[in-house]
Amino acid sequence: MALVKASLTLFGGDTVVVRCSEQCHIHLMSTKARAAQTQSDILSVQNRDSAYLTVPYSGTWNVLIDSHSQSLEHSISYVPA
Repeated sequence: MALVKASLTLFGGDTVVVRCSEQCHIHLMSTKARAAQTQSDILSVQNRDSAYLTVPYSGTWNVLIDSHSQSLEHSISYVPA
């Protein structure tokens, strides 16, 4: 199983673009819980080869790609708001 992790500092409204060579699970997670919350925010898609995820607020976000392949090719980029 292949796992890919990247960390990005983003502004609210930025869109993270993830492309993979095969279907995988793609997660976008905030690195810290917001005030008055005990959990971090997570945006995810499953069984897709691409995803466009818009971050709701500024901060550092982790991109996690989970695939069953050992030869996963991927790209992670973002489009500023």
